[in-house]
Amino acid sequence: MNYIQSILLGLVQGLTEFLPVSSSGHLQIFKEILGADAIKASLSLDILLHVGTLLAVFFVYYKDIWCLIREFFCMLYDLLRGKPDFKTPYRRFVLMVIIGSIPAGILGILFEDAIAELPLYFVGIALFVTALLLWLSDKLADGKRTMENAPYSSSLVVGLFQALALLPGLSRSGSTISGARCMGYSREFAVKFSFILSIPAVLGAALLDAVDVFSGEAAGVPVLPALCGMAVAAISGFFAIRWLLHLVQKSKFYYFSYYCVAAGVAAILLYIF
Repeated sequence: MNYIQSILLGLVQGLTEFLPVSSSGHLQIFKEILGADAIKASLSLDILLHVGTLLAVFFVYYKDIWCLIREFFCMLYDLLRGKPDFKTPYRRFVLMVIIGSIPAGILGILFEDAIAELPLYFVGIALFVTALLLWLSDKLADGKRTMENAPYSSSLVVGLFQALALLPGLSRSGSTISGARCMGYSREFAVKFSFILSIPAVLGAALLDAVDVFSGEAAGVPVLPALCGMAVAAISGFFAIRWLLHLVQKSKFYYFSYYCVAAGVAAILLYIF
């Protein structure tokens, strides 16, 4: 793998992880276009690219993430003292993230190998489903639920949307934001919950892949080009989040549905020809 390939894949990862167009689907398409078998098989590259997008989430939401970490440990301390307190907004947010992470964690462990072997035409079909979700999501009125009043059951529903988005072509951000909007979340909190919910999911997947890399069961890539790709993923991801926040507030989420249809057609044609 060379620097141009790593930069291109980092840009694709950074933009499509947060813009609702499916990062896994686009990475599969671009790896197919680049045609390098080592890149297609490389889990170490995928890990670094996902770490890059995690850095983007931390840069944008560092205040919220710090509060979540602090309240998580304070909550544990109160539990050990026998005085549990789950009523503050950020403690509720912690529990929502934990509950919402359960479905993807279970399905990811059970079906990781099967998901990785799905053909490119499936990516195209899943992109059509993503387009439908995005179009429907923008038709919903703005909700009022936030970390202060959203029921815990709603976070489980959003988690189920995230679990389905393990399928390549189904956008994780698009699915979870659409699910959150269906549950009556405000536009701003739907985006925030979606991106913060991605942290345990991406970290968990990266840890599972890292086991294969260090055990020698997966292909590696040159370190410097891969780190370059990670940096590009972090920078492009930061700007993608900022742009998406603006578009969601302006009710222009549906713009991406047209793109997903076009990308779905491209994936199917690439599979055929």
